[in-house]
Amino acid sequence: MKTCMLCLSAALAMLASLIHPAAAEVDISEVDACLTERLSAGRAPATCIDDAQSDCMRVDNEVPAVATLCFVEAEKKWQNGISGLMAQISDAAPDEIAAIAAIEVKYDLLSALLQCSRMEELSLTVGRDSEPAILRQNARCKSNAAGLSYARLYLRSRDLR
Repeated sequence: MKTCMLCLSAALAMLASLIHPAAAEVDISEVDACLTERLSAGRAPATCIDDAQSDCMRVDNEVPAVATLCFVEAEKKWQNGISGLMAQISDAAPDEIAAIAAIEVKYDLLSALLQCSRMEELSLTVGRDSEPAILRQNARCKSNAAGLSYARLYLRSRDLR
């Protein structure tokens, strides 16, 4: 009986490790360093966003809800990064420049999110993917939108911080 309980406990622990959601490991300071390095090396800085979200992208397609949650968490981290960067800009730059930066990042994000909405609506209308897969795609799109908006703001504001 005790052996069966140990086997059951081990099986449950293994199952829990398999279904444990991937954590969005977006580290804004690492992203900042990546953006600076890629820009100075003449390489595409947008790949820093993919690098930061690589844990979410590695989640198996068979568990789209786990990936969806990971991308939602990553989006929150990007949004927090945008807020923090805007606070730095507001402290360091004249009011007019800070207002321009806020407008630019707002519309960068809105235009990208509009494309996410369009892609989601098309996917739902065409109906080739399952709803969980569409939710995953939409969460990834929104996270990418926030990440790219952060990167643009960071790169545009280098001299303002």
